Amino acid sequence: MSVALKETSPGAYEIKLREGTFTIPEPNGRLTPNAPLAPLVWFKSGGSAELLFEPVSESALSDFLRSLPSWVPVMALGLGSNLIVRDGGVPGVVVRLGKAFSKIEQLDETMLRCGGGASGILVSSTARDAGIAGLEFLRGIPGTVGGFVRMNGGAYGREVSDVLVSARLVLRSGEVVEWPLEKLGYTYRHSDVPGGAVVVEGVFRGTPGDPQAIGTEMDAIARAREE
Repeated sequence: MSVALKETSPGAYEIKLREGTFTIPEPNGRLTPNAPLAPLVWFKSGGSAELLFEPVSESALSDFLRSLPSWVPVMALGLGSNLIVRDGGVPGVVVRLGKAFSKIEQLDETMLRCGGGASGILVSSTARDAGIAGLEFLRGIPGTVGGFVRMNGGAYGREVSDVLVSARLVLRSGEVVEWPLEKLGYTYRHSDVPGGAVVVEGVFRGTPGDPQAIGTEMDAIARAREE
């Protein structure tokens, strides 16, 4: 699977994928053709993405997806802890959210707004430091907000649907939407997040708690994972 990427004029690129050729404006982010995915997933094996896009912002991701022809498939990649990449690679575009999407903001005494690239460890640690209980189980999920919001990730008796308030998505069309918990259609390890959409934020609600007690619970979860 070989991709051709060339600048046809200032600010424009022609991209030749296996299924066809198209032209897009220069994206705001890193666009890598024939990008090896093995280094980015836990199993350290598998083929390449035809295109790997790492946007610098939500608007950059929105503009990029809007510029793609509708026939180009899009898949989001987090930490790759539950992903096996086939040797033949992944067709279309793989979107990977970097540091710009890892920020966490405390909204009030019980709520955090978390970027889609933030890890479960970062979310639970931030909650602990803020005295927010109920998010300790995220310490046991080896993934990012984008991944465990999409799949209703869970561990140790709790799951994302127990603590999520809303999720912000960039749809395949490039449209940015904010979906409340009820619209996500959660069942066991499943949601109604559409194919090709990328989860860029999640708002989580816990309860007031003691940071020391929260930390003790997180340590127990970490030990259980190691065992």
